[in-house]
Order: sequence, then structure tokens, then C-alpha cells
Amino acid sequence: MFAKAALTLATAVALLLALPALGPLIAGGSWWGPSAAVVAACAAAGLGLRAARLPAATVPVLQAAVALCVLTGAFVPHTAPLGFVPTPDALRDLAAVFTEGRAQIGTETTPVPATPALALVVATALGMLEIVADFLVVTARAAAMTALPLAGLLLVPLLVDDRGLAPVAFAGAAAGYVVLLAVDGWVRGADWGVPVRSAHDTAAPVLGGFQHVGTAGGVAAAAVALALVVPLAVPGLSSSSLYALADGSRLGGETVTTTHPLVSLRRDLSSTSDRPVLTYRTDADTPDYLRMYSLDAFDGQNWTMSRLRAEGDGDLDDEMLPSPPGRTTIDSERTTTEVTLADRFETDFLPMPYPPRELSASGEWYADADTLMVFTTGSPTRGGDYEVTSLDNEPDPEALAADAPPGSDLDERYLDVPGSVGERTADLAASITSGADTAYDQAVALQEWFTERDRFTYDLTPPSVPDGEDPLSYFLFDNRVGYCEQFAGAMALLARQAGIPARVAIGYTSGTATGDGTWEVTESDAHAWPELYFEDAGWLRFEPTPSSPGGQGTATVPDYADGAPSAPQDGSAPGRQEPQDDGGAGASAEPEAPGASAASESPAAEEDEGRGGLAGGVGDGRGPGWWAALVLTAVLACALLPALARFLLRRTRWVRAGSATQRARAAWRELRDDSRDLGLAWSAAESPRAVAQRLSEDPGLPEQARAALWRLAMGEETARYSPEFAQEGSPSDDGRRVRAALRAACGRAAALRAVVLPRSLLPAPQAPVPDPPRAASSGAAAG
Repeated sequence: MFAKAALTLATAVALLLALPALGPLIAGGSWWGPSAAVVAACAAAGLGLRAARLPAATVPVLQAAVALCVLTGAFVPHTAPLGFVPTPDALRDLAAVFTEGRAQIGTETTPVPATPALALVVATALGMLEIVADFLVVTARAAAMTALPLAGLLLVPLLVDDRGLAPVAFAGAAAGYVVLLAVDGWVRGADWGVPVRSAHDTAAPVLGGFQHVGTAGGVAAAAVALALVVPLAVPGLSSSSLYALADGSRLGGETVTTTHPLVSLRRDLSSTSDRPVLTYRTDADTPDYLRMYSLDAFDGQNWTMSRLRAEGDGDLDDEMLPSPPGRTTIDSERTTTEVTLADRFETDFLPMPYPPRELSASGEWYADADTLMVFTTGSPTRGGDYEVTSLDNEPDPEALAADAPPGSDLDERYLDVPGSVGERTADLAASITSGADTAYDQAVALQEWFTERDRFTYDLTPPSVPDGEDPLSYFLFDNRVGYCEQFAGAMALLARQAGIPARVAIGYTSGTATGDGTWEVTESDAHAWPELYFEDAGWLRFEPTPSSPGGQGTATVPDYADGAPSAPQDGSAPGRQEPQDDGGAGASAEPEAPGASAASESPAAEEDEGRGGLAGGVGDGRGPGWWAALVLTAVLACALLPALARFLLRRTRWVRAGSATQRARAAWRELRDDSRDLGLAWSAAESPRAVAQRLSEDPGLPEQARAALWRLAMGEETARYSPEFAQEGSPSDDGRRVRAALRAACGRAAALRAVVLPRSLLPAPQAPVPDPPRAASSGAAAG
């Protein structure tokens, strides 16, 4: 009993030491108490239930009941008798709070406020992990397999936080796992012992246990140390976080780790939160988008960002930025924008109108000459303010139509189309632009093709791309459902197919006017759009994403890309295009599609639906729903691994049995393992005849199974002692017949346990020779 208590406590300690990994994701500490209380309650329940010698299968069920009582008392005590009894009314209230917490996860970005609803979700998840880990360690005696649920917990910050997993949090979780392995090694050593000098030394089992502790703990501690040190020593891997989901680019002798733009964008777009990202004041009549990133490379699946340069002319010590590429006139009207970042908004790229010319900001900032992205190689900034002066970017449409094709000075990467992109896409681009005479006319034709009424549906939760389908082709030709990522990536690629240099920009729309001369940009204003290059004008944005209430609510079509006058809406950016009654392609926006508004208004729906990758663009979503699925997958994998190991052992045993003697002995070993899996007594001291006699006395065993059992026993006996072997029947068939009969005699519960948790994978206990009385039916469920 002491061994089980030690394992139970070590399991709880390992899980509690992994909790700090969630700390950076949640603002506030009120969630710690309920989570720790549930873990402690489940561990205490496990200790008490095992001390009472209840059947092992009932322990997880009763632990879940105890956890439910703790959660009820912590979150809805006012509707529960005695303050903790989970009556139907209390459970309904608890479910309502849980649903609110799930909605908060689906609509907020990290760090999420520590509301009671969120604390309930976290505590419930921790309780489930504790029950699973306790079962694996104490009941199944598979302590090493707890690495899977612990890894599932550590995956959460890796998938939803751009900063990754802090080394301290990783070290704590790893230390808990090392402690668990050490305690398990000590328990196993104490159970079996190791050879010692004196046969009369009563401390042999204890010494053996400590030897196991040294082995397991030493190996695990060395692995943890390597995991912490190696990333700091290998060029390109060093970071303040471990394995952050970020892009590292070599920048003139320095390495900058930047938030992957598509990770941040998808995180914000999957949120309907109106939490402010920034506010700004501007002297522009019509504020433009605030661009942060420029993606210029397309590999057939993803749009990515080329390496940046942070040396030489890129240093902004003099506040002046490089000249806009392709722009021949830089003396046009200028706009000044004063930006104030929200305190919770952390970034290493500054949002600003394009093209920026001057920047006044504290800290060390660099500008990439090709894209005019402004970034830092130091720690990301949080909060603060800066002032940027940008050029007016509203060229005359007639001048654009008269511009010459792009010159040879432009980098050819802006026209690159991977060979994996099929001819069907090129044919589509040619068809759309067939009636256009100039590059400008072609660009407008592409934009109007995407925004034509009823052609595409705007939805923040597009269906997943079927296996084997190309995301781009699926979006353009089959599904036609998506949001700004799909529209921007697809139009940029079609523009390249038409011979127009193109890239994808990521940032925020102009937001919403607050009425006092200030504009507010929130998380839901995150946006992606294509930028196309024209000689003399440089890079210009286009807007293929629907901009009606059924689309991106604050998206606007530039005046040069649409001849129709723009009509400002109350409280929103001027220039937003309203749906037209005549259905004209040039000025119309997407009508509100069924489910589109629901996608914006129902966070729960966003969490439940699968996300599609960017058509031509950005890979899979990594929102909170994905890490929950990963945790569930890890738990299921833990449950299936023993069954898989037993299946592979049986298959290997029969594959290696080539001769008749080997087949007879393999069949007997299978009978031994099947008996142990079912909880039946087995001793190596028994002869094959004695085993057959004992098992065949079970009244639930059919006559055919008895005959097969005796054939197996005689085959084993002959294989042991006779130089010449001849056996009647097929050992494998007899073994299957006996196994099925024993499972039927022992009952469904024992049979299921034999499959899910086969005891034959554990070391065989040194049991005495079992008594002859019939014990198969009654003893099968024991243990």
C-alpha cells in the first residue's frame, strides 16, 4: 500500500509542477487554486479508494465523482446542497459556466483574463489529466507513458502563445516527470530487488529500489539538461523561449525571433473580441490600412516572409526610411499618424500606413529596404507610442492604366509561381483578365472577380480541405468559402500568373472612429490583403475580400481600384463599399451568406468547426480547439498503447515460430499471457497437465475448448521432453479457441481489461502454485 501511495503522490506532484506552463496564457492567478484543489482531491481519492481495496476499475470513476464535487463546490455552491453535492440543477449551472469558459477561449487571445468560467475549464482539464495519469502510473504501472498527457499540457503554450514555452516552466514539468520516474523505479526495485552481497541482508529490496532511482533519475535529468542547454548552444535555436512557433531570420550577425505573421493573424481572426490593439490619431481624411508584414515567397502551400536585413541603411537612427520601391514621386501629400499601442499588445513589427517615410519611436528599429517593414532585433515592444509620416498612396487610375510594365530592376521573386501550381490556375487567371488591356485593368478584373455577388462566401470558419486536395484549387474551383487569408493569397497568386508582381500584406484595417478624432483598432480588425506592383506607382493594395457586413466588416476598397464613390458609414472607416442593388461586379460586396454572421457572433461555433488552410497560403489553424484535440489524442494514445504492444508481441511470437516444436511452445506462452491478462492465476512451477486440469474445471468452458486446452498442454509437454514432435491439430487455432472461451467465462469486464490493459506486459509476480479449486470464473475479476 505504501508503494501505491508514493506513486499517487508523485503523479500529483508531476502534474502540479507542469501547471506553470499555463501561467503566461492567463492574466491573473485566481485559476491556480481550483486547479490545484482538483488535482489534490483526485489524488486523495485515489489513496483512500485503494486503501479500501476497491476494484481497480472503479477508482477512476469515483475519482471523477470526487472531482465533480470539488468543481461544484468551487464554482456553483449556491445551487448545490451542502455547497458541493452535484444535483441536476447544480450540474446545469456548472455546464453553463463551462460553456461560457469555452466561449471565452474561442474569442479571447492570450493572455486570457482569469474569469471563473475560464478557471472552471482549466480545472476540469487538469482533473481529467490527473485521473488519466493516476490510472497509468498506479493501476497500469506504466509511469513512462505519462509523458504523453504531460506533453499535451506543454503543447498548449507552444500552440497558442507566440513566445513559446519558458525554460523555467519546461524545467519544472521535466523535474516532475523525473521525480515520477524515480519513484516508480524505487517501487519496482523494492518489489523485486537486485542481487546484493549478503543473502541475509534484509535491505536488499530497498537497496535495489535506490539503484533503480539512480538509473532512471540520472538518465532523465541528463535528458532535461540537454534539452535546456542545446538550444542555447546551437546557432539559430537560441531564444528566450523553448521551441516557440516563430520564424528566425539571420540579420547581419544577429538573430531576430519574430512572431510568425500568419499565426498571429489567424489567432486574432478566430477571435470576435473587441479588445483594442491600438489607437491612433491622423490628419488623413480617409485613414489607410496599418501594415505590419509582407509575405513575398510562395512555395505552393504557404506564403512566407523572406529573410530581413537589419544592417547598414536599415538602421532608423536618423528617423528617415528608405525610399518606396518603384515610387518615382515621393513629394506627394504626406500624412502624420500618432499611434498608441495597447499595454497588452506585444510586437516586434510596427503597424503603420504604407509607404512610411519617417518614424519617431523609442528603441532600436530597422526598416527592410525592399518591403519597408519596420522591426526590432531586440525584445518585442509592449505598449508605448510612436509617430509615423507616410505618403499618400492614392494614384490616378488613368495614370496607372498608362504605366509601363514592371522594369527589370524588380526582384523576380515577386513573379515566382511554383511548378506544383497546376495549369488550371493559370487558365483561370488568363480567362479573368482576357478582356483587360493593361496590368492595372487586369488587377481590377481580378479584384472584381473575387467580389462579384454570390461567387464566394466569406466565413471565418471555412470547412477543412479534404485529404489529397490542393488548398488553392479547392478554394478557387470547389468550395469558394473563406476569409481574408484565402482571398488575399489566391488573388496574389493569380496576379503573378497574369504577369503582375504581387505579394501578401498582413496587418489591420483602419478600424473604427471613436468620435473624438481617435481611431480604435481591435483584434477583429486583423486582416490580409494583396499588394500589386506598378511601374512609377510602386506597391498598391487591392481588396478582394468582401467588405459588407457579411464579410470583413472594416475592409475598404481603394478609390483607384474602384471607380464607384465610397460612402462612409457611421463609426467606421470611410471608403467602405456597400452591397449594390444592381449586382455590379465592380462595386458590389458579398451578400451576407448563411452562417457568415453566425461565424462572427458565435464563438462556440468557431471553436467546434475545423479551419481550412489558406488557399495558396497558410497551413492549418492553431487555435485553442486544436490543442484540446491534441490533448484528447494523447490520452487516447495512452489507452491504446498497451493493446498495441500486446498485439505486436503475439504477432511476433507466431511469425518467429517456424517449426512444429516452436509453434507448440508459442501457443503455450500465448495461453500463459492470455491467462495473466484475464487475471487468472499462473505459476511456472505448475506442469502443463496441472494447468490444463485446473483451467478445464471451470464449468463455463465449452467441451471443444477443453479439448483444445488439453492439446496445447500435451503439445507443450511433448515439445519440452520429446526429441521427436508430432501434434494433433493447429496450435494457433487451439490457442484462439481457448482464449475466446476463457474471455467468455471471465465476463465482459475482465475481457475488456485484458485487451486494454494486458497484465502480461508487466513482470510476472512470483506467485505460489495456485490451488486446484475452480477459480477461473470467480477470480477473473479480482485485481
